[in-house]
Formats: sequence, structure tokens, C-alpha cells
Amino acid sequence: MRHIIDWWQSNPETAERIVHVETVPARPAVFEPVDLDPAVAAALGARGIDRLYRHQAAAIRLIRQGNHTVIAAGTASGKSLCYQVPIAEATIEDKAATSLLLFPTKALTRDQFRSLHDFGVTEMVPAVYDGDTDDETRAWARRHANVILTNPDMLHIGILPGHGHWSTFLRRLRYVVVDEVHVLRGIFGSHVGNVLRRLRRLAHFYGSDPVFIGCSATIGNPGELTSELIGLPVTVVEQDTSPSGEKHIVMWNPEVEDEDLRRSSLAEATRVFSDLVARDRHTIAFTRSRKGTELMYRWAKERLDDDHAARIAPYRAGYLPEQRREVERRLFDGELLGVTATNALELGIDVGGLDAAVVAGFPGTIASFRQQAGRAGRATDESLAVLVAGQDALDQWFMNHPAALFERPSEAAVINPSNPEILASHLGCAAYEIPLEPTEALEMFGPEVEAAAADLVAEGWLRPRAGRLLWSGPRSPAGSVDIRTASGPPYTILDERGEVVGSVDESRVFSQTHPGAVYLHQGESLVVEELDLQDRVVRTRRGEVGYYTQPDVETWVDVRRVIGKGTVGRFPHLHGLVEVASHVVGFKKRSIRDRSMISYQPLDLPKRTFTTQAVWFEVPDDLIRDSEIEAADLPGTLHAAEHASIAMLPLFAICDRWDVGGLSTNYHPTIGGAVWFIYDGYAGGAGIAPIGWRNGDRHLGATLQALRDCPCETGCPSCVQSPKCGNFNDPLDKAGAIRLLAEGLG
Repeated sequence: MRHIIDWWQSNPETAERIVHVETVPARPAVFEPVDLDPAVAAALGARGIDRLYRHQAAAIRLIRQGNHTVIAAGTASGKSLCYQVPIAEATIEDKAATSLLLFPTKALTRDQFRSLHDFGVTEMVPAVYDGDTDDETRAWARRHANVILTNPDMLHIGILPGHGHWSTFLRRLRYVVVDEVHVLRGIFGSHVGNVLRRLRRLAHFYGSDPVFIGCSATIGNPGELTSELIGLPVTVVEQDTSPSGEKHIVMWNPEVEDEDLRRSSLAEATRVFSDLVARDRHTIAFTRSRKGTELMYRWAKERLDDDHAARIAPYRAGYLPEQRREVERRLFDGELLGVTATNALELGIDVGGLDAAVVAGFPGTIASFRQQAGRAGRATDESLAVLVAGQDALDQWFMNHPAALFERPSEAAVINPSNPEILASHLGCAAYEIPLEPTEALEMFGPEVEAAAADLVAEGWLRPRAGRLLWSGPRSPAGSVDIRTASGPPYTILDERGEVVGSVDESRVFSQTHPGAVYLHQGESLVVEELDLQDRVVRTRRGEVGYYTQPDVETWVDVRRVIGKGTVGRFPHLHGLVEVASHVVGFKKRSIRDRSMISYQPLDLPKRTFTTQAVWFEVPDDLIRDSEIEAADLPGTLHAAEHASIAMLPLFAICDRWDVGGLSTNYHPTIGGAVWFIYDGYAGGAGIAPIGWRNGDRHLGATLQALRDCPCETGCPSCVQSPKCGNFNDPLDKAGAIRLLAEGLG
């Protein structure tokens, strides 16, 4: 790996792009003895494990004592054994004892099933129970398995509503494992928090009180997050005592091609990925979007010879199950030299001996970057990770402050289980499962349950009877609640033959699959011909087009309720509930090769309106005057400050700029002056705005620093231009934003 880096640094075409190389030295293991059941010790010994790491021993002791526990450690640190050992011991002690294991992806579920199946303890009978499991296997699992591996979605829609079929399993439930806790953030985590409360409620109904075990990558608040997810206090084990090989991290900043415009991080990462694959290095490349995954795969095939091109594949959400399984199989078996992926493969799947990881654009959080970089070089192997910077302000901030990437602590993950819309939907599910008693509901779901339940009664979904609340419908409402989004069921994408090629959720359907949009799937371009809102279907046709599409979105924000008031310097700083109206009014066609605009086409689509949480900065008239900002320059100044502050928010919360939205205006009628908003992009809020509110001083300080650090003259994608701007980044005034923030912050 060092040889490859030396070659890049000596090559005139690549030398200037490498801004920093960090070498993390190898780390020895720290072991600690722990008494194990003889059968478990023998099973581990057969796998070559004759002693455990200190953090594994500590976690096993805590779990045995009945403590709800979360283990937060890096990739390949042996977190799985922390729950596998207590589960195996429980089944040896009592074969009727059961455990439920939850994983956020089906690929991870199957990976862990293989591990448990091969564990070597015959009393432990594992089974996968998810959307890809056939009916016969499901029936067998309900009757015979004492360890069920599934995902939160199946628990929500396929197990809890039919809990009568699981009564014996739930009565004997000893352990509940929640793996990859750090992924359970935002809207998904807020839903899962309520699903886990429903699980606890049913376990208590059948007479069990299971111990919850969480596993997480290194984040800023593993204990707080896990406690919010399960609604119970937890003990944290976050000392990583596993060994690791030497790791090289290269920070790679693409060259500036045009005035203030850097070469695409996706194109540059494709070059790095192709170079490593061509050298027969097993490499994974992470992109930030489904479209990026498809483009990188297509471009890499063009750069590689036929033999190497045949040994790469794309992998992302939205593929059919058999498509994902085939890529997973080829990756596990070593047939593939390279894979381009979204964060669907970021998680702890054992993908064998990967030599390198390429990250195309900073993935939004330090925690996620460390997780993606850690996919290469498992165990004690030497490895390489390359972060290819995008043009976003946060990417360039790290290129200007490389030490922060390695020294800064991981961010805090946030959820909002009390989101009114999410809570109401799960109260309906809970009432269907077992009628709700007011006191019990308050204890399990929190004080917000009163208002939510009253609304459901008023709307006719719940009906009171003998002091309890019952679900009014004939069927479980769980099927209409998509826990991955804050919206309804996803839209199905069909090709010209009527075959299903993927899906898209409701919140993105207008912006990504509007009529005329180009949707990329496994390297092919699909042009959207019809968006059927009634049947929730997107009809497309295949066609090689040399362009991609970019939506034109108009947004407005109305303040509904102020929750908190304060100041950041001279800026009034507020947090509250807002109503957001978003309208896709047209789209641009841009060339794939040079990103130049080809044409603009208007659209006639309905508005999307939702209530959410926001944080906003008001701008007093005297501050505008003291900053020497003319009236004509004020819209561009505010727009630039809005974009830059959105880009820097992930420094403080585990979120992505795509999780939030923004609006700036030189006059807002409710506020009576200039303002810019940053709002959670999901109905009811995902818990991001409160983090921004609590970190207002540091947030604006980092925003000003990023603007000052960027060497461009008038503003560029590295500071004030946003890839998701609905107004195509017009107008923007970087100099005005610097003057405004500098004056406002003193």
C-alpha cells in the first residue's frame, strides 16, 4: 500500500491532489480472561479463538448480569461475539430460551446467520425471518428456532401484529440484539424506537423481561442513543481492545478545472478505484447516492480492460433481492475485485479480504467515514483508505483542516421518537396488538402520548372501551406505516416491459422520478415517461442518453410555534415548529460529461406540504447596515449564509445535508425582516434541529471559518454553492455572507 501511495505522490498527474497522508500504526490486542461454558469455549476454540479481548469480556459479564448494554467499537473489533456468547450460553442452559436479533439490512442478517449457524453449539437453532423468507421456512422458524434474525421492518409489520403466533417465543425471550445502532438515526431511528417499545410491551404481556444488547460503530453518544431507542437506561462499553493492522488514509482533493470549479469527486474517485482494481487490489468504493453508484460503475468499466471490468459490480438499495444476493455472493466468494456501493455495504458484513476503500465525497459524518474506511483491512492486514473530496463546503473544510478528521470526536446521533406523526402511527399499531391502557401507554411511550391518542380518538382510529383504547379498523395499520421514511409506501419503478426494477420513497418521488427525469439503474439510463400518483407507479423506458436531470424546487416556510429563543452574537436564534411547502416546478438537463446545461423544462406537479422542526437566524436591520450590505445584495448574502451553515451542520449532528432543507429571504412576513431557516426534511422532525439549536455558537463559527478558508473569489461548490439547491445556486454573495457573519459574531 505504501508503494501505491509513493507512486501517486511521484506521478505529476496525481501528486498535487494528495493533500495529506495519515498512517495509523498497527495496534496490538489486549486480552482478558473470562469464564465460559465448556461447550462455548470448545466452539470458539474450533474457530481459532482461545481468548477474548478485554472489551468482549467486559460486555459478556454485564450482559450475563442482566444489564442493558451497548458495545461501541470499530469495524472488525469482535462486537458480534459479545452477544453470541451469552445467547449460546442461554440456549445451553435452557434450549427453550429465545433471542431476537435485529439488523438494519438483509445482507447483514444473512451474514450473521452464517456466523451463528457455524458457531458449533447444537442447542442454538438460528433462522432468518425477513421479507425474502418463503412461507414454509417462516412456519418452520416459528415452530423450531430459538434465535430469530430479522430486521426492524419485519418486526414491525410481520411479527408484532401477529404476536399470537409468537406467544411461546415472546414468553421465553431472554435477549434482544439491536445491531448497528448508529444507523438507527433520524426518521428511521425514531420509528425503530417506537417499534422496540411495542416489542417490550408484548414481551411484558407474555411475562418476559429481555435484556437489550446494542452494537455500534464509534459515535459521540452511543449510550444516549441506545437508551432513547429502547426507552431504558443502558451501560456503555466503548473501549476497543482488538488488534488492527497498519492503515494509510489518503486525503485526495481533485484539481481545479475551471475557475473555482473542481473536478467531480465521483470522476476522480472512479480513477482511484479503477487504478486499484487494475492492480488486483480488492477494493470497495462508497458513493453518496444511488445515481453516483451507477455512474462510477459505468465509468470504471470504460477505464478497465475486459477482464477487470467483468470483476466489478454496483450495489445499492432499490435492487431486487435476487440482484443483491448475487452481488453479495460474488463479493463473499472473492469473484469480485471491486464493488461500487452506497452505504448499504457500510455496515459490518464480513466481506472477506478487502485491501482498500475509496470514499467518493465526505459521507456527511466522521462516524460514517470511519466506518466506511474500516471496511478495508480487517483483522491485522495492512490497508488503504482514500477520501476523495467533493466540492461541498464540509469536504473542503476537512481538506483545509486534515487533523480534524482524525482528532475530532465522532458526532452525536439524534432521533425523535416523540415525533407526533410517527408516535401516532405506532400508537395505532400498539392498540391493534393489545388495547392501550392510559397509565401503561404513558410509561412506555412518554407524555406526548396523551395528545396523540386524543387526536386518534377524534379522527375515529381509536375508540374507548372500559377505560382502554382499541384500534377501530379490521386490520393492523402496520402495513401502511413505512418505518424507513416519514411518508407513505414507496412508489414502484417499472421498465417498458412492465417489470419491476426498483422503488423510490414518497418524499423523493417528485424530485427524482418526475416525468422526464433520468433514473440510473445498474449502469442503465431509464427515462421516466409517466408518474402515476394514484397507483404509486413510475413508468420508464430504457435509453442511452448523454445527460442527467436536476429538479427546480420552490420552497416556502411558515412559522407555526416558537419553542426556544436565544441569540448567537447579534443574531436572534430560534427553534420551533414550521410548515414547509415544497414544489417541483421544472428541471434542467445537464451533460454527463461536462455538466453543462442542455435545456430547461417546466413541470406541473402538486405541492408537498409538511410540518417539521427548524432552527433559524434572524438578521436585524442594524446588523445589515453595519455589515455594509446593500439591499440588492441581501438575497445573495442570506442565500450564501444559508447554504454554508447547512453544509456545516453535520459537524455537530450525525446527519447529512440531504436530511435537512433551508430557506432564506430578505423579508419574512411573520418575522418582519430578513431570516434564514434550516429545517428537518421530514414531517414532524427527526431531532436534527434541536442539535443545531444547542450548538448555535459553534455552528455559525464553523460556518464563517469555512467561508474564510475557501480560496475562491466569489463563491463555489466548496463554500456556498449547494448540489441540492432548488434555485440552481442563484443568487449567491460569498463576500456579503462573510461580512454579515463576521459583524454578527463580533
